[in-house]
Amino acid sequence: MPTLYTYITTSLTFTVTYSCSLISLFMPEWLRFESPRPYKTITNYGLFQKCSTLNDVKCRDFPSIDYGDCEEERFCEEWNTARNAMIFAAVIGGLTLIYCIIVLLSGGSHHKHAWKVFVALLQISSIALITHLYFTSNQFLYGVRFDNSYFLSTGSSVVNFILSLILFFFGRSFRPSYEPIG
Repeated sequence: MPTLYTYITTSLTFTVTYSCSLISLFMPEWLRFESPRPYKTITNYGLFQKCSTLNDVKCRDFPSIDYGDCEEERFCEEWNTARNAMIFAAVIGGLTLIYCIIVLLSGGSHHKHAWKVFVALLQISSIALITHLYFTSNQFLYGVRFDNSYFLSTGSSVVNFILSLILFFFGRSFRPSYEPIG
């Protein structure tokens, strides 16, 4: 059975990765475009906004039908699916964090089932969709690159995946100290 130390370490690590996930969700820096000199402009694409130093309006909703972002077939659907998957991952992550606190405060009564909660890794689908759009969409110009939010989300999902595997194998290898009747 995983020890209390395992759950404390996992909970602290998960809290850090969950914070990174929330930052990546709201920070508009998934993709970045910098134009060459002398008229250097920077455009950042986030899950909810597109921010640019070129326009008077610094940030706007993205993708938006009004600005022609949805003219490419299935672009808006895929981007919105990635956004919704990240939101759902944040909700599941919040519930997981609450469950970690309950497990730590319960004194052992929930420990043998706690590993099951950590298998919700919806971030990977968002990352895969954004990566797919990055490589296939005409929306992004030559020179667009991945940015901070993308790397925060990717890093936190990899760490969460490793945590899930560790807790899964700890939970699977647990042998009860009693003989079941019947």
